[in-house]
Amino acid sequence: MNKIKYAAVLLLIIAALLAGISSAAAKEGDKQGGASLSGLKGVGVVVEDLAPDAVQEGFNAQLIQADVEQKLRDGGVRILTEQELMKAPGMPYLCFKIFTFKDDELYAYHITLELKQMVSLVRKPRISLSSTTWKASAGGTVGVKKISELRAFVTEKADQFVSAWKAANP
Repeated sequence: MNKIKYAAVLLLIIAALLAGISSAAAKEGDKQGGASLSGLKGVGVVVEDLAPDAVQEGFNAQLIQADVEQKLRDGGVRILTEQELMKAPGMPYLCFKIFTFKDDELYAYHITLELKQMVSLVRKPRISLSSTTWKASAGGTVGVKKISELRAFVTEKADQFVSAWKAANP
């Protein structure tokens, strides 16, 4: 097995493990993370840089950002501007991390959506830091010619956030 195929298989195994762990923890995370969504008036949105080969195939951060923001708006979640985000309590923002690895015929991917907010330590309330308070992730593979399908997986994660936000803010 050549190095590229070995790396792709290894990545698929890791993505499957991460997806299994995240789905097993999702129920507990929904209880704990859902509480952190209560009273949330809006969020900023950040899409981290994508792999250059995915961008060359037409899968870019601007498209993802537009898709996610539209899903959030449709779900009633307000999108905060950069100025509004800086003034919002906790500075809440959604961060999409999309890791892709291209093999000859496949893209292995892992998508993570995290709500990050400023939190304070219980033992030292004056210390505050940015922390993930809600998270969803998924991984898998998609054919090289179908990388645009990853956009649907990303919007599924945005829908998952909207559902959790609505449950916390009836």
